[in-house]
Amino acid sequence: MNSETSMLPVLIVLIPLVGGVLAPIIGRGIFGWLLALVTTGAATFVSGTLLLFIHAQNTLTPPFAISYPLGGWPAPHGIELKIDLLSALLATLVSGMGFMVTLFSRQGVDDEIPADRRRFFWSLWLLAITGLLGILITGDAFNVYVLLEISSLTIYGLIAMGRQRNRQALTAALNYLVLGSVGASFILIAIGLLYAKTGTLNMADIHAKLLLAPVDATVLTARAFLLAGVALKMALFPLHLWMPAAYSTAPSAVAALLAATATKVGIYMGMRFIFSVFAMSGGAALSEANILIIGICCGAAIIFGSLSAARQPSLSLLLAYSSVAQIGYIVVGMTVGHIDAMTGSILHMVFHALIKGGLFLCAGILIYRLGTTRLEDLAGLGQRMPWVSGAIVVGGLGMIGIPGTAGFVSKFYLLKGLILSGHPVLAGLVLIGSVLAAIYTWRFVEIAYLRPAEDTPLRNGLPFEKFLPVLLLLGASIYLGLQPGAIIDVAHDAAQQLLGGSP
Repeated sequence: MNSETSMLPVLIVLIPLVGGVLAPIIGRGIFGWLLALVTTGAATFVSGTLLLFIHAQNTLTPPFAISYPLGGWPAPHGIELKIDLLSALLATLVSGMGFMVTLFSRQGVDDEIPADRRRFFWSLWLLAITGLLGILITGDAFNVYVLLEISSLTIYGLIAMGRQRNRQALTAALNYLVLGSVGASFILIAIGLLYAKTGTLNMADIHAKLLLAPVDATVLTARAFLLAGVALKMALFPLHLWMPAAYSTAPSAVAALLAATATKVGIYMGMRFIFSVFAMSGGAALSEANILIIGICCGAAIIFGSLSAARQPSLSLLLAYSSVAQIGYIVVGMTVGHIDAMTGSILHMVFHALIKGGLFLCAGILIYRLGTTRLEDLAGLGQRMPWVSGAIVVGGLGMIGIPGTAGFVSKFYLLKGLILSGHPVLAGLVLIGSVLAAIYTWRFVEIAYLRPAEDTPLRNGLPFEKFLPVLLLLGASIYLGLQPGAIIDVAHDAAQQLLGGSP
């Protein structure tokens, strides 16, 4: 590995961090948007380059990872950046979604954010992406908490900026702040207990020392606090209460970014700590009681989220509650610890980001042109805005898991893994969730295509730069549904490396 490649991990965090610092200074007018676009584009290029390099190396000498010691202090005494196949895949996803949503967002931000606050908006935007990317590539447990706080505090501010469109955004931001702080505190307590047990904060070193030590109350308590904290951050039922209001009242670009990235990073934290840090007797990452409790939460998330989505008055709330169900799919595959189920979870993280990101961008287009996402106001939308309506239907088919869509591929692996691991009831809940997804997708189809069109005039035009990201994201979900071989190989290798226990 050459020195240029070994330097790339630090650039993933450094590029958006520098952009976030510069945005309040040079981000007036269009320059803030251009800075964010260039910054997220550069971060995507670096992350994608690392993903291709690590995947190629992983086929030769698995498990392969790149380590970068900050300040030249080697691990475990110094702070380490460590990026393996899973973290490279998700870093590419987060930075790529950041780029796509930034490309989409210029006119929407101009509409929804006052001119004197836009440079601060772009600063918070880039710092939030910095925190999310940092969580994915740090090898230090305490820095997971630090970067989590960076991303969380900036996201609270981004949500609160939605008050220009919906004053309930302030309440949503406050609720998220309170609950998010509780979750972060639980994670910090877990990290403190692990430090008390092992005397180190390096995640690989914690793992190695836990393997040599008996499982005692300290380790079990740390795991319990960790599971509760990340469940709140990933919005797993019943700790999801902050999410629907935050997604539906935030600025449209912020809602798309959060739906595509923030909860995925929370799920990654759970995967990384459970399978790469904790060491349990007999090699089991979770106890049977853990699997039962989390499985119940996931099943309830799938049913409750889907049923709630079907009865929401607006498209934004429908998509938000649908995300509650989709998180249930991802976490249930992660919980059972089977290679196919874990592969399905990783695939569903990627595919859900593409599909739900594209759908929230469609909701942003409706806000831009209609000023609302209320379903009753979308009557006849198929005639008035056929491209946007068609895109929403394509996204809905992906959430159902129709063959030919990316959602079918990930749910196939989830079902296979759940059945082979001896959890047919959970597999049945996944199938029921797909039926319920068809119900709330049909609700939009019925309103948009079977009701007479409203006479309300459309505001603004539809710039191509707003619809291009929708085409790319939902088009990618269809392409990966038809040609999934490459992404399946990456997800399977990442799952195998994760379940092997090597961070």
